[in-house]
Amino acid sequence: MLWLRAIILVLSLLLGLYIQSVTLVEANGSIRSYEKEVIDKYIIGLGTAPPSPTIGVTHFAAFVEDKETGVKYMDARIEFLATFSGPIQQEIGPYQMTNSLMDPMYYEVDTALEREGIWLVTLSIALGEETLPSAVFEIEVKKQNPIVPILTVGTLLFFLVILSLSLRAWVKEYTKKRKIRNV
Repeated sequence: MLWLRAIILVLSLLLGLYIQSVTLVEANGSIRSYEKEVIDKYIIGLGTAPPSPTIGVTHFAAFVEDKETGVKYMDARIEFLATFSGPIQQEIGPYQMTNSLMDPMYYEVDTALEREGIWLVTLSIALGEETLPSAVFEIEVKKQNPIVPILTVGTLLFFLVILSLSLRAWVKEYTKKRKIRNV
């Protein structure tokens, strides 16, 4: 009966890991550093998750801040446009950035960057009736290091082996004690 529970637990864990690996995980806006550009009396910030974007889905977050008071605006309209600056032109967008649910002073958009190299991200901002000059940010997209996922899976397998060996030793000890009680 204990073996059945252990097998069900291991199968549940493996099923959970499989489902998690198939599901798209989106960033939650936890961006720690922003590139900032000063336009007129405003500071425009743009950050990415992951911090060093790789080929694939990238989460972008932006804000508009008053330079003098430090107040961030919640009613801005921000249009996002990304342009690849390589020999083959590629343009993504324009997308309307939406207010973050966690903090409405930040505006977010998720998009896939499919080429390695320098991307120019243009933010067109309107505050009420006032339209600001576009803010242009340079983002370098790199290929992901293949060693990191391999090390992650290897570490996970290592801990699973240790856990299974510990479980096996515990079961042997448990059955030995149970036999002694029954005699």
